[in-house]
Amino acid sequence: MRVSLSGSDLTFTMVRRLAATVVIVFVVLGYLYGPAVSPAMRNQAVSECNDHAEGNWRSFRLSWNVGVYPHWTCWDASKPTENAVSLGWWTNPFTS
Repeated sequence: MRVSLSGSDLTFTMVRRLAATVVIVFVVLGYLYGPAVSPAMRNQAVSECNDHAEGNWRSFRLSWNVGVYPHWTCWDASKPTENAVSLGWWTNPFTS
């Protein structure tokens, strides 16, 4: 029977697996929700959607769709017959 000073049976392999799992979960959540929670990327998506709606701040609708391929969707409410436009996952916050 083994005796442990700390009272736990924690091995380095278990710590390494737990750390890898935490990193993988962080990366997946960053991929799925990162652009939506990043203020710079959200502001750039708002700007691009406003450009799509021809500068009418009141008529555009912007949403973040999560799925296998998460992306921004922009829809101009003043033109209800037109389909929504996908802005993609990445909106470059470093451009004006």
